[in-house]
Amino acid sequence: MLREEYLFFDVDVSTKEEALTFISHKALELELTDDEEGLKEDFMKREEEYSTGLQDGFAIPHAKSDFAKKMGIFYLRCKNSIPEWETMDDEKVTDLFALIVPKESADNRHLMMISRLATGLLEVEFKEIVKTALDKKELIKYLKQFISKGEEN
Repeated sequence: MLREEYLFFDVDVSTKEEALTFISHKALELELTDDEEGLKEDFMKREEEYSTGLQDGFAIPHAKSDFAKKMGIFYLRCKNSIPEWETMDDEKVTDLFALIVPKESADNRHLMMISRLATGLLEVEFKEIVKTALDKKELIKYLKQFISKGEEN
C-alpha cells in the first residue's frame, strides 16, 4: 500500500488536473489500475465534491474507485506550486498524498489512513521531514512507522 516506488520527488505539474493525471498514469504503470482515465475521473469527481487541499502546502486527493485494482498511497513533491488547489489556509499546494482505493474494499482502512496523514500534517516535525527528505528509503521507513503508530491506538 505504501512503497518506495510510490514516492515521487520533483514532479513537474502546475495544475490540479495535471497532478491527478500524473497520479492516474503512475497508478496504471504500477498496476494499481487498468483504466487511467476512469481513475482520473473518479479523482476529479471527488475534488468537485470538496477540495482535498489542507494547509501548509499539502493536499490528500483520494478516490474510492471501480477502476482501482488494489490500494496504494502515493506521495508527490511538486517542482511548482499548484495555486488553483483550494486549501484551508489559501497556501499553494506543493505536496500531495494520494490514496487509490478499490470501491469494493470492505473495510474503511483508507479513512484511517487519511485521518492518520491529516493528523501528521498538524505536526511540524512530520511536515518538515516529508518536505525535506532526500532519500526515498528513509522517507518510506518514516512514513510506514508513522502510519503504523496510529494503528496501535
